[in-house]
Amino acid sequence: MSHGYELRQLPDGGLEFVLDDPVLTCLVIDDRVTLRFARTDVVIAEPFDLEVDGVAHHLDPHRHDTLGPILATYPGTVRWIWASPGGELTIVFMQGQRLVAPGPSVRSAWSVGGVDGTRATPIP
Repeated sequence: MSHGYELRQLPDGGLEFVLDDPVLTCLVIDDRVTLRFARTDVVIAEPFDLEVDGVAHHLDPHRHDTLGPILATYPGTVRWIWASPGGELTIVFMQGQRLVAPGPSVRSAWSVGGVDGTRATPIP
C-alpha cells in the first residue's frame, strides 16, 4: 500500500522522496509548517531556509511573523525532495523555490509521511 510517496536510496547514502502527486495542495501553519502534497505531508518543526526569486529567507515555524515567504510555494509543484546523508532536507520546486531544513543536529526538525500518520522520519 502506498502512503503517497516512495523512498529511494541515493548513491551517496541520502534518501529521495518520490511523491505520487507532487502538486502542493495545502499549507498548514501551527507550531510547525506542513506542506501537503495530496497524500503526503512534509512537516517542518524547526527554523529553515527558503530561497524565492534569488532572495534567501530564514523562516521559523514558531515565529509566524517570519513565515510570509512560504506562501510563494503555493500553488507549486515539487521537482525533487531529498535528505542528505547528514539528514538535511531539501525541497526544490519547479517554479524555482528551494527550501532547506536542518539535519539531525536538530532533533525532529522535519518529517515526510503519509497523511494517514505513517512517517519516514519521526517527529513528535
